[in-house]
Amino acid sequence: MSGLAEQLDGIRVRASTSGGDIRAELSNRREVSISFEEGVYGFISETALEAALSRLARQLYTGWVRQYQAAISTTHLDGEPKDQHHLNFQDEVRAVQVSVESSDGRISLSTVGMQDFTAKVRRGTVRELSEGEFTARVAEVAPQLIRQYQAKVLELKGRYYR
Repeated sequence: MSGLAEQLDGIRVRASTSGGDIRAELSNRREVSISFEEGVYGFISETALEAALSRLARQLYTGWVRQYQAAISTTHLDGEPKDQHHLNFQDEVRAVQVSVESSDGRISLSTVGMQDFTAKVRRGTVRELSEGEFTARVAEVAPQLIRQYQAKVLELKGRYYR
């Protein structure tokens, strides 16, 4: 099983906006980084950033799930629902809501079931934060979202499978 854990830790997913102006990467299960093509950050609006971050989050999660499923398929583990109890559990997992905010309150991320993502960027952020400061805030808040989601799913597992 440690081989599987190492394989899952090694999953790396990359995503980008349609024009490739903003790129994101997920690694080590929770680490998220973003980068901008030269000159993009200083001229992008907070509204456009919100939309881009939301899309990138969805792409990263979808890519991670694909690679996770590929890794699991090489084992004897079976995550397919066996009964109504398990289907109910999966429904509740898809309904898990999580919201997090950066330490300065400038960036917030929320999700429902890691399927729908919403990013909020406080107005004035692009003007007030450098590109490096902004990407550091994203790197701070994204792992919080993942950890809180995982904690809520673990709590659900405890309720369903004691």
